Amino acid sequence: MQGETAGIAVLDHPGNFRSPVHWHVRDYGLMTTNCFGDSAFASEEGGHRGDYTLKRGQSLTFRYRVLLHRGDAAQGGVADAYAAYSQPPTIRIE
Repeated sequence: MQGETAGIAVLDHPGNFRSPVHWHVRDYGLMTTNCFGDSAFASEEGGHRGDYTLKRGQSLTFRYRVLLHRGDAAQGGVADAYAAYSQPPTIRIE
């Protein structure tokens, strides 16, 4: 950005299926989470295939937050943003 440091952080919510997940990144621009590729990342001992069967009527919800920030991760407050994002919502009754 015209000589300025900036960043993009993608925050994986800790309530997501199999969080924290592995990331799948390629040099042609692909960047995604991969919660089904466990067999490629786990050792044969104790690892599992990574597949999952979703039964009729069930659903999975995935939550992510994309943070665009100035500066590096520290300057952009990425850790603080993740801490706030990963907490359950608070309900205020006045």
